[in-house]
Amino acid sequence: MSDILSERSGSILRIQLNRPEKKNAMTSNMYITLAELLNAAAKDEQIRVVLWHGAGDSFCAGNDVADFLQRPLTLPAPPRGRG
Repeated sequence: MSDILSERSGSILRIQLNRPEKKNAMTSNMYITLAELLNAAAKDEQIRVVLWHGAGDSFCAGNDVADFLQRPLTLPAPPRGRG
């Protein structure tokens, strides 16, 4: 089962966080998938609404700490200024 489900209905894109047993806590892979879905929606002129919700009784508990300890997220270095 996928941790993020998406479904398009006309001009609406529904994105569901699908880890109710973990209160939909986000993993690094979920962040990547979510970014891909939102970037694709931004480029699609047909999509007018993105409904982002969580399965179960919680929207999102935040980050899945165990996942981030196993796979720390690395960010690119900020660009250096001139001078």
